Amino acid sequence: MNTKTIITTAMILTGLGLMVMSYLFMATPVCNTSVTCRDPVTPFAPGVFVLGILIAFSSGIFYSVYQGRK
Repeated sequence: MNTKTIITTAMILTGLGLMVMSYLFMATPVCNTSVTCRDPVTPFAPGVFVLGILIAFSSGIFYSVYQGRK
């Protein structure tokens, strides 16, 4: 595997990890009624989710632009 593939894979896994972490652990409240379940546990959980999406999608840009060592 070359450097480009390793970095792209790391970016995809980091993005997916942030998305899963923010959805399962930061945004999902543990409650029984819908009135108290409106707000996420962590206020910036949607921002972390969007950051994960940006990192995962930018891996495609990195893969197509990066030339490697010359």
